[in-house]
Formats: sequence, structure tokens, C-alpha cells
Amino acid sequence: MAKLAGVSVSTVSKALNGYDGINEDTKKKIMQIAKEMDYVPNVMARGLVKKTTNTIGVFFGDQVNSGFDSPFLSDYFRSIKDIVGEAGYDLLIFSNRNRDTSSYKMICHEKGVDGVILILTGSKRTDGKIHELHEAFPTVYIDSLPNDRMRVNFVESDNERGAYEATRHLIELGHRKIAKLAGDQIAKGSFDRISGYKNALLDSGMPYDERFIRYGYFSEETAYRETLELFASDPDITAVFASSDLMAFGVIRALETLGKRVPEDVSVVGFDDIDSAQYFRPPLTTVHQQRFKMGETGSKILLELIKENVGITHHIRIPTQLVVRGSSGPLH
Repeated sequence: MAKLAGVSVSTVSKALNGYDGINEDTKKKIMQIAKEMDYVPNVMARGLVKKTTNTIGVFFGDQVNSGFDSPFLSDYFRSIKDIVGEAGYDLLIFSNRNRDTSSYKMICHEKGVDGVILILTGSKRTDGKIHELHEAFPTVYIDSLPNDRMRVNFVESDNERGAYEATRHLIELGHRKIAKLAGDQIAKGSFDRISGYKNALLDSGMPYDERFIRYGYFSEETAYRETLELFASDPDITAVFASSDLMAFGVIRALETLGKRVPEDVSVVGFDDIDSAQYFRPPLTTVHQQRFKMGETGSKILLELIKENVGITHHIRIPTQLVVRGSSGPLH
């Protein structure tokens, strides 16, 4: 085999691409030669030698409120980038909407990712092909679990507690006819927010009425239409708790169409505390989610899984906080 300064080419390649099983004297000699020759290590070769590419793959939904222009996904991406970047990893964003959905695992194998973060919306929450990823790669779900029966690693907000506190806030203001504009009929978080709403009513001795539940699918326009229909069927509703801020904006627009004032006639509470919530008119009372902390926590869990290479299952709930602003007020 060819030699370079008395060292085989294969040993040179291994040393320059991160292989640890080489004595220090040989490694120093090789690094000096590399410096003199302005050699740049080959990233793919390094991955083959060390069985890692220091790359994290991120899949995110491509339905409503799930692109790079999303009012809350940007916080997830910033926190993930900061944590994995500091640990020496790059992010690979999978955004090809036309890709064959039978090949998610193949995509990750082809790209050589070391782990996967899933931030899913809509029907992708139940896409079995995507959910096969956690069987092949260290995987963490962030705010995107379809149900709580899957043995996977996930980080979520304490959705039930947040919804409970939002509903209690409206009850304490004197409201008795409180409608719930829910998210979708897929996500665990959507059901948890309905559960928090329901339990707050029951704990206060108030009835839970399914007629006051509507689904806005996290869409402002859908929420607008559902609110018009809701008040057509029961115009005496005095408060609406929406499962997202964008839906709450749609609710307020619909109430304006109906000639109702917020909060004098109807109080409105949202969920998320996106940046625009405080600048809306009126400023929106909402449940604050610690999105940056969720991304940060999920990233740290993934790095731990990659490093330890063990099948630990993490279920982490991040506390929420009710933020009271001008869209909610006492019953008149």
C-alpha cells in the first residue's frame, strides 16, 4: 500500500477524518503534513469512519401554520439550531412535499442523519410511514404526538393545565356560556385542551355541553366561519376559548361582523401567545407556550439519545402560563 511519510494512505485518511484508534505520535505527524498541504477533511469520509455525520434531520408538517412563515415554528427552529449547533451538529430540513412518503427512512439513511426531530401538523401526525422513523433512528417529537399510546420521545406543553386555567379565568369573570373552538380531531394536544376546558367547567359545577364545541383546525378563516355558525345557533354565548391565537383572531373578526364588542359583549381567550397577540386589537388574553424551551429540551434529549445509544423514553411536559390582556373581561 502507498505510504506518506512512512504512514499508509488508509491510516492518513482515518486520522484526518476523526478515527480515534491511532497513536498520538502518528496522529501528530499526519496533522503536520495535512497543515503543510492545506488538506481539508472529507465530511462523508469522516462519517464512514466514525459511523456518524453530525447531522440532525428535521421533518415538519406542510399544512396550516407549519411552514417557515409560521408564527411559532421559527422559535422551535432557532432553539434547535442553537443547541445542536453548539454541540457540533448541522441541521438538515426535509421540506420536499412531493417526495414518496414510503421513503422517509430511506431518505434519512441516504442523507446519513444521526437523529431526527419531528414537528408535525395535520394528517402528518398520523402518517405511519413517518412514525416508523423512531424505530430506525434516535427520534424526538416536539408538540406533534398523535396520541399518548406510542412509546416515543416527546416534548409538549402542558396543554390540559393551560386550557384549564384559561377556562377558569373566564368562569371567575362570571361567564357561564363558554364556547370552545378546538383545534383538530387528530392531535393529542387538541384533545388535552378540550379535556382542560371540560374539567374546569365540571370542577366549577357547570355543565359540559358538546354543542359548544367547534373545530377550527388551527385556521383563522375556519374559525371565522365556525364562530358565525356557533352564534347563529346560540347568540347568548358570552365567552369563547380558542385553541390557538390565530383561531382567536378569526373569532374576534367574526364577532365584529356580528356587531359584538370584545370584551364588553363577548370575551375571547387564545392559546400560544404568538408575537402578534399582544399587538392585536384588543390585545389577546392567551396561554403562553414556552416554544423556545420546548425546542431546546427536545434537542438536548436527542443529543443524549445519540450519544448514549440507548432506548430511554422521555415524556416531557413544559409548563404554560395564562397571560391576561384586553380581550377578556367581566360579564356585564
